[in-house]
Amino acid sequence: MKTWRHLTSAFARASLVQTALLLCVSWFPSVVLAEPVKSQITQPSIAAPLAHPTEKVAIEPARSGSSVELIALPYFPPDPDSDPVRPGEHKPLGGLDKEDEEDIPLMEETVVEDTFEDPFATGDESVEDPWEPFNSRMFSLNYNIDRYALKPAARVYSGIVPPDLQNSFANAFDNLGFASRFFNSIFQGKSDRAGTELLRFLLNSTLGVGGLFDVAKYMFDIEAPPAEDAGQTLATYGIASGPFMVLPLLPPMTVRDAVGTAGDIFMNPVNYFMPFAPNLGLNAGGRLNDRAVNLDTFEKLEASTVDLYGAARSGYMERRARDIEE
Repeated sequence: MKTWRHLTSAFARASLVQTALLLCVSWFPSVVLAEPVKSQITQPSIAAPLAHPTEKVAIEPARSGSSVELIALPYFPPDPDSDPVRPGEHKPLGGLDKEDEEDIPLMEETVVEDTFEDPFATGDESVEDPWEPFNSRMFSLNYNIDRYALKPAARVYSGIVPPDLQNSFANAFDNLGFASRFFNSIFQGKSDRAGTELLRFLLNSTLGVGGLFDVAKYMFDIEAPPAEDAGQTLATYGIASGPFMVLPLLPPMTVRDAVGTAGDIFMNPVNYFMPFAPNLGLNAGGRLNDRAVNLDTFEKLEASTVDLYGAARSGYMERRARDIEE
């Protein structure tokens, strides 16, 4: 009997412990779930109201230990004077109404005619080239002679003769052409230029050692006037330029300038006193020296030009028109 009582009391105590554990297990989750989670970031407080539409709002964190910094953006209220856009209403780009769009002037239609005009032609000196097939072939011939003969020779010449000596030779050859420039200045009624040419020739031929040094320019400040030739003289008397032409071993020219070149040869006294062979060698030396002096200039022109024939023709006509106007 005592044993039965002990078992009953032990069972009762175990039931109470089990009941208490069940209550704890069932009560603890509800307490945990019922506790609200506290936010780690609190809402900022506005320290001052807006004083101006574009004034920024001063914001202070509610807690000094916060690791997140909020940025205040400016507030732009709508313009009270602007017209509100109603739902479904389309506002044109730029704020223009249909009436404003009708007042905008339209550009007139531009018609491009299929014609070609030489951009280098000035005044009455238009490009007249009826012999273009022949001129183009002669230009190619002269270009190949220059490319494979004269240009390599000019490179060798430049490697031997210093640039200063080349310039002295150029001065001497220019001094030899004095007579043609002097007479053409007189024929054109430009007596002042004729006097300047004569004075420069005397100074450079004597003090300049046969024209090797331009003492008239560097010692007496007498600049060389624009060169006059027989082609310009014919132009001043109303002779038309005639067609453009290219001949072998000669620079581009017009028919008028070809006749003028013959006149310049006739007016040069050197041709009367010097035999043909030495005179020819002298002219060849002058051509070689001139090519060496302008070696870099011609190379840049070749590199930057697609149509060499057209560029040479247009450039020549432009230069001749400018020389005649001077």
